[in-house]
Order: sequence, then C-alpha cells, then structure tokens
Amino acid sequence: MGNERSSDMGLKKNELHHYTEANRRAWDQSAPVHRSRERFRELLDGFSQPGYSCLKQVEVERLLAIGVEQKDVAQVCCNNGRELLSIKNLGAGRCVGFDQAPGFIAQARELATAGELSCEFVKTNAYEISHEFDQAFDLVVITIGVFGWMPDLLGFFDVLTRLIRPGGHLFIHEQHPITNMLETRATDPFALAYSYFKPDPFVEEDVIVYDSQTAGQGETHYWFVHTLGDLLTACLEHELELVHFAESPENISSEEFDIYAGQEAQLPLSYTLTAKRSPSAMTSHGPHR
Repeated sequence: MGNERSSDMGLKKNELHHYTEANRRAWDQSAPVHRSRERFRELLDGFSQPGYSCLKQVEVERLLAIGVEQKDVAQVCCNNGRELLSIKNLGAGRCVGFDQAPGFIAQARELATAGELSCEFVKTNAYEISHEFDQAFDLVVITIGVFGWMPDLLGFFDVLTRLIRPGGHLFIHEQHPITNMLETRATDPFALAYSYFKPDPFVEEDVIVYDSQTAGQGETHYWFVHTLGDLLTACLEHELELVHFAESPENISSEEFDIYAGQEAQLPLSYTLTAKRSPSAMTSHGPHR
C-alpha cells in the first residue's frame, strides 16, 4: 500500500482527506452551538471548583483500575476536553488532548483556564498527530462517539498505538455499534432499520448536537459503521492485549437514544474496553498493511 492508500476500506489518501475534512467543517460549525447551550455553562462553573469531574462512574472505576496518578494521558478526539480535564483532576500528570475542530480546541482551553488546569490541547487531524508524541503516554483515552467519525479504523489504531508507551493502556468508553441499526425517527423506532454490517457511511446534514434541541441544516458529514468485531480485530492486529471488556444498557450518546434505555428487553447501548500494549512492544508501530 505504501503511501498511496490508507489501511482499510481501500481508501486513497485524497478520499480519507475528503471525509475527515468534511467532518472537521461540520464539527467546527457546531462548536458555537454547543458553547451556547446550558451544558457548557455548567462545565465552566464546574471546572471553576477544585476537583470537579464530569466523568461517569464506570469511567472513574475503570480509570482507577488502570491507574492514572501521575500518569501521562492523551485523549484523541477530545472535543471540548471535559473528560481529559476531569482525568487531570484525578491526579494525572501530563495531559494532552487532540482534536481537529479549532472551535472545540478553544473551548477546551477556556475550560482549562476556568479550572486552572495545565492541560495541552493540540489542533490536528487524528490521522496526522505529530510523531513528537510517539510513546509519550501511559494511557490513551477514547470516549463517546469517536470511532464512527473514522473512515479508516485500522489506520486510526496505527496512531493510537504509536502514542502508547510499551506497557501502557488504551481505554475506550463508546457508543455500542448496535445503535447504528436503529432509526429513532422511524414510525417504529424499535424495528431494525439498518444492517449491522452497513458498508457505506451514513450521510447527514443536520448541525451536530447531542441534545433534543435541533440547530437546523449545516455542513455534510459522514458516520462510519464499525462492528465490535472490527474493533477487537484492530486491537489484536496492533498487539494490544485485552484487559477488560463490558457492555452496558446505559445510553451515553445522543439524547435521541434515551427511548431505548430502561426497557424490559434491554439493548447494549455502550461498552467499556481496556487494552494493554505489550511491555516488550517494538519502539515504533508502522502503518498497517
């Protein structure tokens, strides 16, 4: 494949750029909308208080099980940095957040200033994180709605793996891919609407929001379907040892999925996964082939 193609889906570099750049524009368009909502004001007030955390209990439990005290932590696709800042308040050492939307990087820095927290926030495409950060972290974190924005999952894992020091960990708290089969706006939202193995991305034009308030039409963006099998294969092919995996009926993504929570017949709406990079891992991880 050399430098001409990305590592899965047969994507050429210009195709990968098309998707990631379209998603960047959509996210940056949504940034002022998110900042205007009550949730951001709550975060500003919260981080102005010592030790504030917006992490869910399951995240705290898993992070403490891994150990974060004085550990160097990266969050890839950090959005406004709220989880990374919360991890900093758990006692982490150097914390660096990466996101390609400048509007959200600005919000992350604003929250860090409110909390007087020394976190770094870097504006970059997730596939182009500088090699200066290779093996710089004991822990890399992925939370809530990241993988669906990635057209090339294996290429994304190339980046995640090279950031982790040998013996370090990857922690994931994500929306369950079974939610990609559902259509909340359908006449019967409990009927299966899409294939679990949908090969082409969802194409949307609504401004990206995660609450019940719509914000109209915006930039076209793309959401890619990756199964749990895809995720586990990506871990295995990058020599990441599975330490923990659990599914949950808790909805952690858009409010529109709240209708599926609390049902007698419960769906898995989210999951947590912890994987460890071998202490004897090679000093670098080249592009997947």
